Amino acid sequence: MRGARLLAAVALLAPLACSSKPSNNNYLGPTGGGGTSGTGGTGQNGKVTVTITAPADQASVNQNSSLTVAAMVDDDGTDFIDSTSVTATLTAGSSTTALAVGQLTSTGSDVYSGLISVGSLPTGTYTLTVSATSSGGAAGHSSVSIMISSGPTLTVNSPIEGKSYDGSVTIEIVVAQGAMPPMATLAGQALMPPPALATSANGTDVYRATVFFGPPGAAPSGVQTFNVVGPQLLDVTESDGSQTSEVKRLFVVDNTGPTITNTFPQPGDIVGGVVKVSATVSDDSGVLGSSVVAIIGDANGDPLFTLVLQPDLTGAYSALFDSRDLTAACDSNPSSLCIVLPTVSFRATDAVGNETSLGYAFALDNVAPLADLDPPPMRQLRLGPTGYECSYLFDPLSLNKFVGDMPNDLCLVPQVFDLRARIEDDGNHAVGLKITEISTVDPDNTNVYILNVPDTTNNPPLVVDTDGDGNCDAINPLLAPTTGPLTQNDQVLKIRLVGAMPGGSANFNSESDATLPNSECGKGTDLKPPPVLCDGDGFEQPTVAIGYSENLPAIWGVEPVDKARCLGGQFDTLANHVPENQWLCIAVATSDLAGNKSVSAPIRVYVQYQENGGFCATPPASAPPPPNCNGIFHPDSNTATTGTCATSKFTGTDYYCAPGGC
Repeated sequence: MRGARLLAAVALLAPLACSSKPSNNNYLGPTGGGGTSGTGGTGQNGKVTVTITAPADQASVNQNSSLTVAAMVDDDGTDFIDSTSVTATLTAGSSTTALAVGQLTSTGSDVYSGLISVGSLPTGTYTLTVSATSSGGAAGHSSVSIMISSGPTLTVNSPIEGKSYDGSVTIEIVVAQGAMPPMATLAGQALMPPPALATSANGTDVYRATVFFGPPGAAPSGVQTFNVVGPQLLDVTESDGSQTSEVKRLFVVDNTGPTITNTFPQPGDIVGGVVKVSATVSDDSGVLGSSVVAIIGDANGDPLFTLVLQPDLTGAYSALFDSRDLTAACDSNPSSLCIVLPTVSFRATDAVGNETSLGYAFALDNVAPLADLDPPPMRQLRLGPTGYECSYLFDPLSLNKFVGDMPNDLCLVPQVFDLRARIEDDGNHAVGLKITEISTVDPDNTNVYILNVPDTTNNPPLVVDTDGDGNCDAINPLLAPTTGPLTQNDQVLKIRLVGAMPGGSANFNSESDATLPNSECGKGTDLKPPPVLCDGDGFEQPTVAIGYSENLPAIWGVEPVDKARCLGGQFDTLANHVPENQWLCIAVATSDLAGNKSVSAPIRVYVQYQENGGFCATPPASAPPPPNCNGIFHPDSNTATTGTCATSKFTGTDYYCAPGGC
């Protein structure tokens, strides 16, 4: 309750906080008349009358004290007083330069009051004027004279106005040597014991008292404890029997550290690559900038990296961190232990030494998606009436039956054919990990690239190794991607891929499947083949679109992907100026939302517009040898040459996939 009362007192005082520094604000000059009311004009209805009831005219006020101001303010018409216009102004004599200005607040019918500090104004005669304005524009004012006298010597060295203190503060008061001991109250309570004489020299007496802030019993025996936080008011008075000096100090008790919010990464976030680690840090006492750090640790919280966060343009504290530094060991040695769930601890200290820390775990995904234009066949798994059942083997991209189906590597293709890929994101792995955290495939950075190869003896590579680690990691940067028809030899056609929503079913027909292994599951129990997946596809498309990781799309095709083309549309070589009787290199470049990028192994197809020899016919004998679509990019010379770089593919001859969860 003491804190509540103190805040109320501060709220009353705060609007009247004044400075002895002169300002350029001018106001209506004093009316004189020893406290009689004055008017400044009439409004739409009536006039404004101001009568100062305190202080009395010719009242004496000590330096370093507060002056209680009260006034009756009335409008005798139908207007009302604008409460924000009722102000008290202190000027020197007849000058119109305001030395202090404060707003009075309503305390009852027509009664306004408040405190105004006279500060350290020199002794002399001053004019106090109260002004008010009605809603109709009428103004009134009244003035009295006051005398400021020096009063007894009183100086408060500590606490300092506006400063924050943690745990305790030593109050230091200076009075004239031999004068009466000063009286002090803090948070509305008298200091018990009162300040004690500490030193006496050079004509002054210095009194000190140490108080603690916190719960009762936290301070040493005999030392007064105040269980308060936030703004506090110290009121010190010194009397010589006839006059009293008063000094008030508003300071802050701060026992808590900075507030840390809006952190990134957040708990459970999945990040990869270069990450901007950031937090919003604030404190009423001010933040010690050099103390704001983020400590990245392993799964046990053991510190691995300490990042000093600096203020940025957003108002937060931040630093860039390459999360791949956490997985460098397992990247270079797959048998090494690999961090999957690191911790981050944000720490900051305020200007008075209070520290705050906030820590939690997040997840790493430094593994790019796996894209495959020619994946192996697979089976779907389900729980049937008598146990687990496995479907017939199927190609997830194609029926491998009709001209125009999605081709495999080294196929002869007609003018128009299906073009799709199996793409699934992957994440960091560790023994015992039950959930692999993935940031998922980025649809805005997943495209298929088609390179026309008129000369297989001197063709540029489509996919290249750019960092010399032996792995294909990018589309050849010397090729110019285009989304329109090919018009130049150095162009590569770039077509966006779209995910097909998982659905449908593989074939669980009860007929015998000689290829079905006996160890995993039994044959299906369906009495008829599965229904078609796409509307009106004429049984010329797969009956299932596989998914993975809680029903994310694993099959990606060229647009449009709709009810009739639920696995994607087809690619027209003639429409895109792709000549026939030439080889094409085709590869996918993709990325996940954490920024991890990869490319697929290319496939090579030979184009004959009128080819009608069935699915994946053999290219004619007149065709040149298939091109090498892989190579190496040399950044020093800005050249690319065909060569060897490794690519990843889905593996296995029997791959088991639950519906929506491959």
